Amino acid sequence: MLHQLQHDGQTALYPTKADEADRLTALQTLGLLDSPPDVNFEIIVKLTGILFDVPIAFVAMVDEHREWFKAITGWQMTEAPREVAFCNYTILQDDVLVVEDATLDTRFAQNPLVTGAPYTRFYAGVPVGLDDQRHLGTLCIVDTKPRALSNKDAELLKEVGKVVSNLLSQFHQTKEQVKLSEELARERSAGETREQQLKRKQDLLGYASEIAAIGSWEYDPVRDNIVWGSETYQIFGIDPHSDVDVDTMADLLTDDGWESWKQALSHFLISGSSFHFEGKICTPNGEKWIRVLGKTEISAGLPYRSGLVQDITQERRSQERLNDLATLDGLTGLANRRSLIHELQRLQASEAAFAFVLLDLDSFKTINDTFGHAAGDACLKQVANGLCSLPPDWRIYASRVAGDEFAIILPTELDSPQLDRCLDYICTMLTFPVTIREQSIQVTVSAGVTIHKPDTDTSPEELMAQADLALYQAKSGGRNRYQHFEARMKEEADRSCRILGEVRHALRNHEMRLFYQEKLLLADGSHAGYEALLRWCPPDGRVITPEAFRPALDDPLLSAEIATFVMNEALTQAVTWMREGGCCSPISINVGHHQFRDQKFASTLIEELERRGLPASAIEIEVTEDVFLGRDVEAVLETCKNFTQHGVRLSFDDFGTGFASLTHLLDFPVQAIKLDRSFVSRLLIEHRAAGFIKSVCDLAHSLSIEVVAEGIETEEQYTMLKALGCDYGQGYLFHRPSPPETIGEYVRENRSLASLGRGAAFSLDMAS
Repeated sequence: MLHQLQHDGQTALYPTKADEADRLTALQTLGLLDSPPDVNFEIIVKLTGILFDVPIAFVAMVDEHREWFKAITGWQMTEAPREVAFCNYTILQDDVLVVEDATLDTRFAQNPLVTGAPYTRFYAGVPVGLDDQRHLGTLCIVDTKPRALSNKDAELLKEVGKVVSNLLSQFHQTKEQVKLSEELARERSAGETREQQLKRKQDLLGYASEIAAIGSWEYDPVRDNIVWGSETYQIFGIDPHSDVDVDTMADLLTDDGWESWKQALSHFLISGSSFHFEGKICTPNGEKWIRVLGKTEISAGLPYRSGLVQDITQERRSQERLNDLATLDGLTGLANRRSLIHELQRLQASEAAFAFVLLDLDSFKTINDTFGHAAGDACLKQVANGLCSLPPDWRIYASRVAGDEFAIILPTELDSPQLDRCLDYICTMLTFPVTIREQSIQVTVSAGVTIHKPDTDTSPEELMAQADLALYQAKSGGRNRYQHFEARMKEEADRSCRILGEVRHALRNHEMRLFYQEKLLLADGSHAGYEALLRWCPPDGRVITPEAFRPALDDPLLSAEIATFVMNEALTQAVTWMREGGCCSPISINVGHHQFRDQKFASTLIEELERRGLPASAIEIEVTEDVFLGRDVEAVLETCKNFTQHGVRLSFDDFGTGFASLTHLLDFPVQAIKLDRSFVSRLLIEHRAAGFIKSVCDLAHSLSIEVVAEGIETEEQYTMLKALGCDYGQGYLFHRPSPPETIGEYVRENRSLASLGRGAAFSLDMAS
């Protein structure tokens, strides 16, 4: 059914079950509403927040008109109107309720907890209660950004929910136990002789004690003896017919609990105050955790002491399990990132010297993509087992930081050569083949190392950043190796960060411009177009080339912004020149690997051509070889086909300087290759350079591919390149890069040449 409430003049609807009245009665009977804070519930919500990495976690009871929070972390609230509670839907089911993005869910999109504080986007909750039929409340996690919940995490949330339900049951049974014990004490002190009624209540007390694993005890001052309830004997594993005294319990205690027991008991007997003890005992059935409570009353001038004994072994195990989940990695059993930070803080506080190492698997993505995540998990476990098998005298602390990244801490009593030998051993030991379905991949690791010295004030986060920089250098240097951190790495990282900020500012303030350099047809020296080059022109009058802000071009997000700017500027300039000169020349845009692998880039560019009224022949795409060297070759080939099917030409830039295979000329539909300027500069001084260029030209022409030479600076280079078969050329010999307003007239003068046959070519190169 739907329950209607009036709130702020609007009717709010939320579903309820037919037994809602019974559920509310059970909630009131529980007596938990508006009760004082409980450390057990508070620990659970804090651990739940850490476990699922969410800012908000809480245990809530769903009352008739409100949602009351028994314990909450990350949000300063004690209750909320029921009509806005997500938990209305959670208590209707036995499974986890997951809302990945509340703004997309019609039930919650206009909820004030979504549109206002705490700005809920993600919610997951599991019902809790005294039994499966009465869902009195929920255990929930909340995030302010959308996210998904894996099946594994959903099962884990249900397990934590069972712990909460167990606490609710213990609260209820303890409350009933105390209530019955107090009533029995009153009846006994008043001398009531209603034996039948007393027996019924004692039976009920025994039944409640059995359910809650609670036993009773009392001290008879007249007879000077201790009386245990039957459940107490069962908890302690002692024959119910045996005599007991104070020492009977003490004999069961472990060494760790003896001193605490002795102090608590002495204070209880002397002061007459309440008694509270928690500790571990050894019984014939094994070790148990118990909680002993007691109080003193004066009856007939004599102190009457009584109390409860509770078996809290399951409660302790649940808390230990939660502690493990909060401090250990669930897959490998190693310490997790949170524990690693605590260990680093502990070592720094002790002023110990140590080496901190970050390890990263070089082939992990390939293993996951090729064999699946089960194989990837098995690989991570093997790495963890390898770290755990290292010699004990090394005193290594190992953890899994995230994904395929591990961290270890090594003591630095070792000198540098010894430390390097340890690192060599670790890298070798963690090199192993993964073979599944007759396919094999060799697993290797790269490592970044930084040393913490006692006289330095370096935070754990800074240590991790240093090791991460060294790890990046190890990866860049060829992988399957380790690299020590050096101060220059931090300086370079800071410089890169500063450059990214400055370039973003330059883009926003229109300080980026395109310059143009002429390109010639070498056969007759005629004009064949321009290459457009990216320049940064700050207000101080400088002209800065891309080499000075290379980090901005390597950053995936910022390079995408730059590519969009370059594309729009080049196309706008092409339209301007076309209107002025009446012709449409091909424009060559140099596209980085981040953008080329994005399928949206191809469709966006083609749409822009159509929107501006430019034919597809107006565009030529220049890409460098790193585009063809990634794992996602199929996606790259699909982008190539998309361009060529729409008539957009492709050019292979910086040919001959990297690791691209000649087969790429066959596999990918390129119409031109550009010889790197390094070959042109060696042309007149190295005989083999001429032979190389001649071979490249012959190979390209046999595949109907044109050749462009960059960096021509002398007449001799020009003459020889023409003789060797190069089709096009550009360089300072012909023209230096210039802003478009200084060469517009030249374009108009040469429009007749541009309109003959193939037309002029405009090339945009962000990297030149």
